[in-house]
Amino acid sequence: MTIAETQLAAEQASRAQDWSKAASLWEQVYQAQQTVPVNYELVQALVADQQYVAAANYASEFEAQYLATDAAADLYLNALVANHDFISAHIMIKARPTSAWTTAASTILKAAESTAERTLGSTLTTTMRHFYHLSDQPVQKQVAGLQAARHLPYEHYLTAAKFLLVDPFLHPLTRVEVLYTLYQLQVSETVKMQWLLDEKMLTLCPAKLVALGQDETSKAVYHALKVRLGNQDVFLYESLRDLLQLQLMYLYPCAAQVITDSTAWIDLLISLQTGQTITPSDDQTEKMMKIQQKIQQFSLDLQS
Repeated sequence: MTIAETQLAAEQASRAQDWSKAASLWEQVYQAQQTVPVNYELVQALVADQQYVAAANYASEFEAQYLATDAAADLYLNALVANHDFISAHIMIKARPTSAWTTAASTILKAAESTAERTLGSTLTTTMRHFYHLSDQPVQKQVAGLQAARHLPYEHYLTAAKFLLVDPFLHPLTRVEVLYTLYQLQVSETVKMQWLLDEKMLTLCPAKLVALGQDETSKAVYHALKVRLGNQDVFLYESLRDLLQLQLMYLYPCAAQVITDSTAWIDLLISLQTGQTITPSDDQTEKMMKIQQKIQQFSLDLQS
């Protein structure tokens, strides 16, 4: 069948509420036409066919569009709640403006969490225990542990997250991932976090943080990199931009305390990554160089 014929068959299957067939056909259409309308039809069919994991994954590809209307948000929320992806559901609700919809959605979500606590107690206990002991896992497996923890009810997640933020044995990037989840959840109470660089404890209010890469220091170093390489070496620019994003993740949420000169930071980044000899011109530049080297070592640990 042509794509047009497949879409016609998908529409007919949806009208007939033959959801398994509709989901299969809409998926074929979506592979050829990755548009919002086709995505919505696919997600609708997947939810109706109780393929909630796939539905949520496809919806996340156009998340902004699913957050734009109550009807689309309902569909996305249904997929997340049915999949017991409670933390993602909380984040999704928080991402929408406060309204009657968010109030009703929060009520639905809390009811689903309560049901899970009653019926899946042993499973949640096991997930909670693994989350608490995330630092016992190899670094590569910590990502899977973070994903599994998103199936915990909000209060369970928050309790364990507070512990992990001060766990000195947890990989620093994993700690940042936990903190960033609390930011997305708009947690308004203060938490403590052991920071990457000097191992001091930070006291933070996640709700008052800014999105990763959106603080003024991050914007300044991105701009400095673009000025330096954007029109000269596009391949190196793209490669170092990805690396810079990783550096800023390590430094979140205190990049301004470290990057005191955005141009010098980029000069160091280029030199370190291209094997050039570095002779720091002052104490601040030397400090930034040592921090970049420390981040580089932590990143190598991820690969070992």
